[in-house]
Amino acid sequence: MKYENGGLKNQLAPRNDNPRFNKVLLIINAVLFLCCLVTSFLYLHYQDYELSLCMLLVALFTAGNAFSAWKRLRRAKRQK
Repeated sequence: MKYENGGLKNQLAPRNDNPRFNKVLLIINAVLFLCCLVTSFLYLHYQDYELSLCMLLVALFTAGNAFSAWKRLRRAKRQK
């Protein structure tokens, strides 16, 4: 352990750049994104706008996660 001025040095956790892990994450997030969109439109059909907005927010976050997994996969292919 490295000590600096009497305390532990802040260290980042190791990154998991396993391609199989990123592929699984990409697939799961893509399926979850599509399910959230369908559910959100169904809530709109039944005029439940509050739940529809919540599902759209979840879809937004899953799209961001899928994009980051895709980017990590692309970066791993470039480095090889």
